[in-house]
Amino acid sequence: MRFKRGFAGGVCAALAIGWAGAAAAVTTEGHDIPYVGAGYVYEIPDSARDSDNGQGFQLQFGWPLSEYGHQNLSAEVTVHSLKRDRDLDGKSDYQTGLLLDLVYDFGQQGFGNFGGGYQFKPFVLGGFGVVQNDVLGDRHEHFGLNVGGGVLLPLGWNGLAARVEARALGQFDDQSTDKNFLLDYRFTAGLQLPLFFLFNEPAHEVSAPQECELAVVDPVTGRSDCGVDSDRDGVLDGADLCPGTAAGTPVDGHGCPVTGDTPATPGDEDGDGVPDEVDQCPSTRRGLSVDASGCMVAQSLTMSGVQFDNNTAILTDEARKLLDEVAATLKNQGGVNVQIVGNTDNVGDRAYNLMLSQERAESVRQYLIARGIDGSRLVATGHGPFYPVASNDTAEGRAKNRRVEFKLIVE
Repeated sequence: MRFKRGFAGGVCAALAIGWAGAAAAVTTEGHDIPYVGAGYVYEIPDSARDSDNGQGFQLQFGWPLSEYGHQNLSAEVTVHSLKRDRDLDGKSDYQTGLLLDLVYDFGQQGFGNFGGGYQFKPFVLGGFGVVQNDVLGDRHEHFGLNVGGGVLLPLGWNGLAARVEARALGQFDDQSTDKNFLLDYRFTAGLQLPLFFLFNEPAHEVSAPQECELAVVDPVTGRSDCGVDSDRDGVLDGADLCPGTAAGTPVDGHGCPVTGDTPATPGDEDGDGVPDEVDQCPSTRRGLSVDASGCMVAQSLTMSGVQFDNNTAILTDEARKLLDEVAATLKNQGGVNVQIVGNTDNVGDRAYNLMLSQERAESVRQYLIARGIDGSRLVATGHGPFYPVASNDTAEGRAKNRRVEFKLIVE
């Protein structure tokens, strides 16, 4: 397979321009940073080419555009090179392309146990570029149009994903054949990896910024508030009746640790810190972060009480009680969707743990559906042992890693 020297120089220049000008592509969830990808290409050429199907490779470089206010939209620089055996004499023709595409993804999707517990992200793309054809030893360049789509399958390690896609490439080429316009089809399977070693992961704000005369910026999280939240429990120090609460502890609207048995506060029955007379979302489960109207904001919640019978996906009685509270909250706030994430420690086979975490997340999903929550609002994901929050070297750390997380997404 040949990659022409002059064309390679143009490719390098275009990659440099793409780097400086913020070019990019679809990314795995939570990794909105530049990435690279590579894959095997199988081509079905235009019937006018009189050649066998082509084979080759494809390289990608990308840069998400979400930081510029274009959610789900990315830009991408793609280089492909392939060869085809001619029907005439069995020798080879070659094609190399440089394409600039915009990519639109449809967000994280999933259907129960799809893909052994992996979620997926479908996308479409379109763009233009330059295509160089080397046919019967005659090399020439032409303008090309490129459209297609595919799916990204996260593999659970630092944003690594499998990428499968199909593209149609049209070229205004009157030199390769007797036709003026040729249409080739390419199918690619490969891997995509965020450049986490070169770029920092983006910080995600949990709540909307507040307007105030003097904002205080948290030096650790970067969050800007109209006051200080020293223990980072979501309750500002001025209203926190229980300062110094341990990280991750569910608290009520006054910043104090809560359990399902915590008595109601007169005038604030759900204990979210918002008086009943202005609370637009009553019966919110204690410990959830809410806005000024008492309705949940986007957040992640770990419920240590959601446990299962040993080595099974069967919920314990205590877990069912906690999930009854979650169901009551979700019934009261129809605009909130939930990603249910199951996690395990690292004891045992990784593949088995991944399967078990998916089954447990799905068990929670099915229980909430049985309690009247629309299944379209719930997505179950198994992460297995790949996202620990504590060391697996101790029994205490392993217990913390065996958890179910609820990622609340507010529409």
